[in-house]
Amino acid sequence: MPSMSPGDEVTNMLFRGTKWGRPRMAIKGVTFRNVSIANMELFKITFTNCHFEDCIFKGSRFHEVEFHKCKFVNCNMWKSKFEQCYLDPLTIHLDERYKVEASNVGVTMYHSLLANYADERQDAFFAIADIEFRRWKRYQLCYEIRKKNIDFLPGHWERFKSWVYDVLAGYGYKPVRLFIFTIIGFLSISVFNHFVIGGDLLVNGERPPSASFVDSIYYSFSILTVLGFSTVVPDGSFAKLLTTFEALAAIGWLAIFTSVLVKRFLR
Repeated sequence: MPSMSPGDEVTNMLFRGTKWGRPRMAIKGVTFRNVSIANMELFKITFTNCHFEDCIFKGSRFHEVEFHKCKFVNCNMWKSKFEQCYLDPLTIHLDERYKVEASNVGVTMYHSLLANYADERQDAFFAIADIEFRRWKRYQLCYEIRKKNIDFLPGHWERFKSWVYDVLAGYGYKPVRLFIFTIIGFLSISVFNHFVIGGDLLVNGERPPSASFVDSIYYSFSILTVLGFSTVVPDGSFAKLLTTFEALAAIGWLAIFTSVLVKRFLR
C-alpha cells in the first residue's frame, strides 16, 4: 500500500493483496480517485475527511472500519460486506446512470449496510438506508422489466405501489408527511361532499337549501375519522351510499396511518 498523508491524492491505482489495515490505523484528508480496492478485507481503519470518487470496492469486506466526514461519489460497492462499521449513508452518491445500467450495485450495497446498522443499533442510519434500499429495488424493477425478466403490468404495478408509499410516507419513516397528506385528502373530500351532497344533509334536524362549508367539513371529518354522526347527518339515498363508501375507505386509510406510526416509533 502506498504511504498516505493529509492532502495526498491516490489516483488510477490497483491495490493488491487480500488484507489492508492494522489496529488504530488512521487515514486523514486523502482523495482516492479511480482506485480499485476489490475483493479485499479492510479492517480496523479510520478514514477521516477522505474523498472516494469512481472507486471499486466490489466484493470487499469492511470490518471495524469507520468513515468520518468522508464522501463517496460513484463508487461501486457491489456485494461488499460491512461488519461493525460506521458509515453515514447520506455520504454516498451515485449518478443516474447507475439507476439505469447498474441498479444492482445500489441494491446489494444498501442491503449489506442495513444488516450492519441493525447489528450496531444505528437506528437513524438504518432508516435512511432502508429508504434507499427500497428505492433501488424500484430502480431494479425497471431494469428487470426492460430485460423482460418480469411481466410488464405486474412489474409496473409493483413500481407504482413502491412509488406511492415513498411519496406519501417515505416507506413508513415519514409519518408527519403522511399526516399532512391525510389532512389535505380529508379537506378535499370535504369540498367534494359540500358540492355533491351539501343539499342532502340534515343540520340540527333541519334540511337547509345547502349545508354551510363548515358543516360539510365537520360532517366529512366525523365520517372519515370514524367518530360517527352528530348534528349533521345524510338524508338522501345517494348521500347515505356515499357516506357508507367513505367510511369504509377511511377505515382502511386509518389502519395504514396507524401502521406507519407503529413502524416509526415502536420498531
